[in-house]
This record gives sequence, structure tokens and C-alpha cells, in this order.
Amino acid sequence: MAGLAQNSTGSSPHPIAAPVSSGQHFQTIAWLRWRLFVNALRGKGAVGELVVRILSYPLLAVIVIGPSIGAGIFSYLLVSQNEDAYLAIVLWVIFFLWQFIGISTSATGPNFDIASLTRFPIRYRDYLLIRISFGLMDPPTLAGIGCLIAMTIGISIAAPAMAPWAALLMFLFAACNVFFSRMIYSWLERWLAQRRTRELFTALLLIFSLGIQFVGQLAGRLGHRGHHSPVSPWMDKLTHALVTINWYLPPGLATASFQNMHRGLTPLAMASLSGLLLYTAAFLFIFQMRLKAEYHGENLSEAPAALSAKTLAKDRKQRAAEIAAARTADARPRRQFLSSTVSACLTKEVRYLMRSGPKLYALIMPVFMIVLISVRTAGLRQAGVGSSDLHTFMFSSGCAYTQMILVGLIYNSLGADGPGVQFYFMAPLRFRDVILAKNLLTGIILAIEVTLIYLASAFLGAKAPLALVVATIAWSLFAFLLNISIGNVRSLISPKGYEAGKVRRQNVSGLNSLISLGVILVASSLGAAIIVACRFFDISYWMAAIAFFILAAVVAGVYLISLQNIDRVAAEHMESLTLELCKS
Repeated sequence: MAGLAQNSTGSSPHPIAAPVSSGQHFQTIAWLRWRLFVNALRGKGAVGELVVRILSYPLLAVIVIGPSIGAGIFSYLLVSQNEDAYLAIVLWVIFFLWQFIGISTSATGPNFDIASLTRFPIRYRDYLLIRISFGLMDPPTLAGIGCLIAMTIGISIAAPAMAPWAALLMFLFAACNVFFSRMIYSWLERWLAQRRTRELFTALLLIFSLGIQFVGQLAGRLGHRGHHSPVSPWMDKLTHALVTINWYLPPGLATASFQNMHRGLTPLAMASLSGLLLYTAAFLFIFQMRLKAEYHGENLSEAPAALSAKTLAKDRKQRAAEIAAARTADARPRRQFLSSTVSACLTKEVRYLMRSGPKLYALIMPVFMIVLISVRTAGLRQAGVGSSDLHTFMFSSGCAYTQMILVGLIYNSLGADGPGVQFYFMAPLRFRDVILAKNLLTGIILAIEVTLIYLASAFLGAKAPLALVVATIAWSLFAFLLNISIGNVRSLISPKGYEAGKVRRQNVSGLNSLISLGVILVASSLGAAIIVACRFFDISYWMAAIAFFILAAVVAGVYLISLQNIDRVAAEHMESLTLELCKS
């Protein structure tokens, strides 16, 4: 055996490979992402996705360049006028835009699960560096770094002697933001990996986001009761407390360090710089705690824990009783509005929806926006300066906003099914029944949303004329039928796997997003044109309602034709459909 392992010179014919350097790891990751991008261009619908990416580059340039120019100009003006303390405001704006817009947007580039690198022999140091650098080309990060570079340039023009110190502070502040965002994303995905923690987190987020709006409205009313009334004492104390806390947080520490160095107070500047370094190190430490758990094999899932024998026996008895009750109910003659297949699929869709906190949160937003707008305009209305058109068309505006909210359910209706989409092709059912059940659920949601929006706008705002209400309902029906006629086909042609545990994961493909935006713009423009024509020519809104009902009837025929052909479309795209959704 020794002779097989060694040659005549005593060396092994297959020596152990030398350790891979960090540079080689980065080169491999870059090559892998490039190959993913190139190979994605060979799939179905790749040309459309490429067109969407090209069209998004000017918007990306505006997102990056616009705020950067503003940050540079404000920094120059503040430093040139010796108002260094107000640099904290600019840094706070950059911080909030960087973090909160970053959470609400999806990452760019092809989908790549960076955590899968732990399957390969990679050093933890290299894994940490890759995770930190991964996503630096995303729009929020580019915009944040661009703003900080522009601030450095503006400060350097206003005070050339402070250019090196400003560059150091902006670099540390950028690193602090990068580590903070990485820390937030990693721990959010940790908390969202399991359904119960995901539901709890979503409920807390909903309560916070809704509550903060009402608190802001209440604070505005209590703080300013008139045009010449003084600010209330508790608002003054709150403002003073927030300003004091600011100087102990990264934006305030960076501003204090620059301000003290500009005044020649080097020890105080170094102390503030040390505080900023401490925050940066703390964010990096908390982030690497999460990475170490992943690196050592932590893998959370929603699979139920092992049950005891007693619990299993109890579950068997309960299931047997449920099956017997279902058989007894099936044996009774009864009338069904829907077929058993559609009913079963509809029940499944309802359960999917009730378990998805983000979707429920999105469905609450149209009604909440009507309540919020009503509260904001209540003071103007009482003062006699409110616009009557704003309250008259509040119901119509809420219905148009609802159409945008339903895009994720319409243009990616199979995303939540994930790998389970394979059972649709194996089970003895027609794909048309599956899509019909999804459309019925979306229609029920739309009906509930429209009803709640009408009630909110009527009680909190002003009642819209009956003719306008009927015209808006007719338009909503037309827009909904138009969306589902196109969305059903696009859901099969260009699906997107939905992962509730991923913080920055786009739920609708880029081309589908562009198509849905175009459909909503066309439908909204058509609706607005008809309403404006009715007002301009002094025609009753009932004519608009008749026109929208005629359009809805035409689109309903198109929907029925597309629904009849949906099985053929599903069969033609079965391979690409299952391939994409089984990745999730």
C-alpha cells in the first residue's frame, strides 16, 4: 500500500492541493456570478429581462447621482458658513436612505445564495470578507457611498485643510453603514427563517409602522395648534432629548469629530472618532456571530419538531375523526357553487395567505393610506382650505392604489407554491382550476378592499357621488380582469420563487414588474381620461360607469379565452416553471 501511495522518489503522485488564496476565492465568485448572468440570457424570457435591466440603468443613475449632488452642495454650504453641527442632518438622511430603502428593495444581479459557499472548503476569514463585499454594487449602497464621496468633495472645497480628516470620517461612516446593513439583513433572515417568529416580527412591524404615523399626526396637532401658537413644552423636551442622543450615535459622532477638528480641539475629535470606531467594530462583531453559526452548519427550517408517541397517537385519532366527518359530509347531497377541485385549491390559497405576514401587511396598506390621508386633511377641511376634489376622489384613488398592491398576487400567482408546483402536474386536475382558484381569491380580496376603502373614505372624508362610486367599481373590475388576463400567462411564462425568510428577494420578475406597471398606467390613464372628459363636457359620471362596464365585459371575454388555453400554456412551460420554482 505504501508503494501505491508513493513513487520512487518518495513523493506522493497526488499531493494535497495547496490552500486557495483569498484572491482566488474572489476571482472564482466573480466568475461564477458572470456565468450565472450569461447562462440566464439563454433561458426563456431572457431578452425581456435584459431589456428591463438596461432600461433600469438610467433610473439607477438618477438614484445614485441625484442625492450625491445634493449631499455635496449642502455639505459645502454648511462648512463654508461654519454650520458644521448641521452635517449630522445630512448624515442621518444618508443613514436612513441607506438602511430602510435597502431593506425594501431587492438585490441586483442574478440570484445566488451566498450561504451555499459553506459547503466548500473555504476559510472563515474568506467567507466573512465575501459576505461583507457581496452586494456593494446594489443601488442603496452605491447611492450611500456616492453621497459620502460628494460630501467629502464639498467639505474639501469649503475647507481644504480638513480634506484628509473628512475623507477618513466618511470612510469610517461608510464602513459603519455597510456592517450595520449586513448585520440587520443577516439577523432578520435568522428571525424570519421560522414561521412563528416571522409572524411575530411582521405583527410588530405592522404595529410600529402604523402607530408611528398616528403618533406623528398627533404630535403635529399638539405641537402646532395654530399659526402663531408656541410649541408645546413636551415637544420641546422631546426635541432636546433627540438632539442630545444624536451626539452619541454614529452620525452625531462623525459630525462632532469633524467639528472639533475644525476648531482645533484634537483630543475631542479623536474621542468622537474612537466612538465611531467602536460602533463599527460592534456591528462587525454582531454580524460575524451570525456568520459563525452559518459557517458551522446552522440550518433553520419550518419542519415540525419530533413528536412523542402519545402526541402522535392523539394526532392519528384526531385525523381519523376529521376524515370520517369529511366522508359523512361528502355523502350528503348538497349544492356546490364551485367544483371540489376549485374549492380545495381556494382553501389552500386562503391558508397560504393567512400564513404570509408580509402579504397581509401589504393588503392593509390601501385602507390605512385612506385613513392617514383623511386624518392629515381633516385640519385643512375644518379650516375651510381643503380641496373638495381630494375628498371626492379619495375612494377612486384608493381603488387605483389597491390595483398596484395586488400585482404580486396576480403576476406571480405560483410563487408561494414553490416546489409544490410539481404536484399540480401529477395530480388528476386541470391547471385551469388552480388558476381559477387563485383568481377567485384575488377577486375576493379586491372586493373586501374596495368595501373597506369606501367605508373609510365615506366616514373619514366625504361621500363620493353614487355615479362616481359605480364608475370606480366598474373601472376596478375592468383593471382587475385586464391584470389577471395578462398575469395568469406571465405567472406561467416567467415565475419567481417566493421566499418569506429572505429580506431582499424580489417576488416578481423584472419583466413582469414592467408589464404590470404598464398595464396599470394604461388602465389608470384611460380611467382618468374618461372622468376628465365627463367633467369637461359636463356629462354625468353614469356615462363613465357604462363605458367602464362595457370595457370590463370585453376584457372578461378575453379572460375566459385565456383561461381556456391556460392548460396548454402550462404544459408548454412545465419544465421552466418547475425548474425556477424548485430552486426556492
